[in-house]
Amino acid sequence: MRVNGADVIIDVSSLGSLLAQMGIETRGVAIARNGEIIPRSQWDDVVLDEADEIEIVSAAAGG
Repeated sequence: MRVNGADVIIDVSSLGSLLAQMGIETRGVAIARNGEIIPRSQWDDVVLDEADEIEIVSAAAGG
């Protein structure tokens, strides 16, 4: 699986568990799986595959 452009080996089943294992705070975060934005309400329902490409983006304050 690729996460933010890096190959990772993580034994997780869902986006929610991926964030938890990586220690990522979920507030202000958006996730795309294979180029498709996944609504936060579906993070625990989306089953991940080894071939998935995940992009995790955090909002940042400032300008």
